[in-house]
Amino acid sequence: MPTSLPPPPPPPPIRIAIIGSGLAGAALLRGLLRHPPHLLSVDMYATRPTFKEEGPGLCFFDAAALALIDPELAGCLERAGAVLATAETRVAVGEGAGAAVRIRGLGERSHWNVNREALLREMLRGVPAGVVRPGPSGGGSGGGTKAIVSVAALGAGQGQLITFDDGTQERYDVVVGAEGAHGFTRRLVLGDDEALVKPRATGFWGLPIKVPLRRAQEVMGAGELLDPRNPRQMGWIGDGTMMLCNMVDGGDEVQIIVHGKTDGEGEGEGEGDKEPEWAKLFTTEEFREMFAGYRVPMCQGMVDLILSVYTVQVAAICQLEHRPAPTYATDSICLLGDSAHSMLPFQGASACLALEEALILSTLLGRLPSKAAIPAALKAYDSVCRPRAEQAARDSAETGLLVTGRMPGVGVDPEALQGRLRGMWDFLLGIDVRAYRAAAAAVMDQLLVDGGAGWQ
Repeated sequence: MPTSLPPPPPPPPIRIAIIGSGLAGAALLRGLLRHPPHLLSVDMYATRPTFKEEGPGLCFFDAAALALIDPELAGCLERAGAVLATAETRVAVGEGAGAAVRIRGLGERSHWNVNREALLREMLRGVPAGVVRPGPSGGGSGGGTKAIVSVAALGAGQGQLITFDDGTQERYDVVVGAEGAHGFTRRLVLGDDEALVKPRATGFWGLPIKVPLRRAQEVMGAGELLDPRNPRQMGWIGDGTMMLCNMVDGGDEVQIIVHGKTDGEGEGEGEGDKEPEWAKLFTTEEFREMFAGYRVPMCQGMVDLILSVYTVQVAAICQLEHRPAPTYATDSICLLGDSAHSMLPFQGASACLALEEALILSTLLGRLPSKAAIPAALKAYDSVCRPRAEQAARDSAETGLLVTGRMPGVGVDPEALQGRLRGMWDFLLGIDVRAYRAAAAAVMDQLLVDGGAGWQ
């Protein structure tokens, strides 16, 4: 009687490396970790020694994407001290000072404001030890960490080889670049075209600070506008500038953000060999003068608070953005979040898109029947996510001109602003993430049926 042959060994897991440890990478990691490790094996490599999200707080209109990425993330906004706020926008200068600009979808308890670092900490809480690997400090590999020296394609169907500064190497079937606008993975996908790889200046600048609630109340004298029992986000449109304040950290802190648009700067800046500036410097007198026309005591209080932090010179961060990329992916590497599409911050779209894209990518990679299907998954991700990000970038740029009073033909006229801003958030708010996810899965399935797994 013939003996039965032992069953063939199971195929090795699909190995995925996430480079970057910000919000986008953390969301993707949580989505991928829901799949059994014998199917998907995931490592995250930070590019910094600590896991931090720098910059102003984040705005989310819906937590549905978080819960779909991982049900355990459903309450992480609340655990991070997010504040559910009512949004209000008004004109602060000129004859229309004080006039409300009503925006569809931004009203009573319409969105969450949350501290970036607190949210990132909650998203990484509970991740198994050894999956997340801190980056090197001081450019070296001290403290048991090591730096990535190179990422190189191994050939069709062979994935990517990551080489570290200690000489060790790891092969991955998929590499995801999620290290932000200034990371190196964008070059791996787009090549050496500097116009595509490097972010460019936009002429916009921004400055965020946080102050304790009691301190803000003392200086701004805002009364009910700074009542933690009824949190509000107040936006003020000026002539070349805008101001915004809201609450984060459970209402214990007030966040103040100011933005400006410098005349004559923007398109064409930072091209060729010229590096865009990272910061714009103002004397305290110059800074105060920019907001002298604001006819709102609350706004003058915000200026006072900023100048209590920047007592000698005000350093604002120049807002950069990438040109639209022709693709976010190759056969085995793809870009996520700001690595794919850095954009202006005026709609809060970047963080929302990062979560959407993490949901889409984790879903598609979790549906892989084999390594041979990886190109189809990445191609589906690119074809579904890139058009939405491109529209969000265009809308954010237009919104920036409007809320800083720099849109030609609109300026600071309340009625004209109302007409242009009223529906500007529809595209962002109207997404059905479940349908979006299903559409991406359908594209991937069709690519596999058509034999279109290979990259064109």
